[in-house]
This record gives sequence, C-alpha cells and structure tokens, in this order.
Amino acid sequence: MVSSGGNYCIEKKILLSGAVHEYPCHLIHLSDGLGILRYVLDREYFVADIPLRVGDITYAIYWADRPYTLYTWRWNHSDCALYYFNIADSISLTRHEFVWRDLAVDILVDARMAVRILDEHELPPDLSPELREYIKGAQSAVLGHYLEIIREADFLLQRFTG
Repeated sequence: MVSSGGNYCIEKKILLSGAVHEYPCHLIHLSDGLGILRYVLDREYFVADIPLRVGDITYAIYWADRPYTLYTWRWNHSDCALYYFNIADSISLTRHEFVWRDLAVDILVDARMAVRILDEHELPPDLSPELREYIKGAQSAVLGHYLEIIREADFLLQRFTG
C-alpha cells in the first residue's frame, strides 16, 4: 500500500481517437485496485460552465474494477465540491502511472447535487455496438448510485488527505 502526498505519478488518459494526454500528479493513495491522485490547478479552467481557478485542487479517484473514474474539485480553502464522473475502461494503476481510456461521456454533479450528462455528442458514429452498450451501462450505474459513490469518495478523501 502507498499512501502519501508527495510521490510523483503520471495520469495517462487515452481518448477514443487514440490520442494520449499525460498529466503530472501527486500520488495520494494506491492499494487493492483503488488509487487517488492530487493535482493543484496552475491555470483557469472551466468544467461545463463552472469556473475553476488557479490553486483549486483536483482529486482523481480510480477503481480498477469500475466503469468510471471520478474527479472532484475542491475550491481553494473551501468545502464546496464539484464531482465529475468519466465513463472509462482499461483502468490500470501503478505507483508511477495511472492509465485509463476515456469513453467521452461524462456526468457532472454540482455543489447543489444537480446532475448533467456531458459530451455524448463526442461519441463517434462508428462506435461498436458493444462499446456503446458498455457506455450506456456505465452511465446507468453512475446515475443510479452517484450519491453513494460521492459519499464513498468524500470518505476516502477524508481518510487519505485528512
């Protein structure tokens, strides 16, 4: 088990197009198919129409056996949070690299617990029927259980980040 705020780890996100994006992060926790990364924003960014500022903290939570990852943002010095589920597969977690395939569809849960489905338009028309079904199933799993998953994520972050 690794549990530390100072270890360097790469998040490697593979898009449906095959493009690869890499992000340097800090490894917070890794054990038994559960991993948590931390990243402090160094530029302004928008999630849908919600602004994130320099200094806001991103926690990324990965379960190797689930069809999604979860980003949560904590505004600088605030308890308010934003939750962003990435529908995903091919999740692999090691001390130095977290690799996953981003399947385009995302589910945003804002601080008021309002839910929005994002980026369905990014699914390519030639996507295989099997992968399309996988995405729909994963989306249904998140929509049916997002409150429990958020409670679990908050518990994990409290446990591993204090």
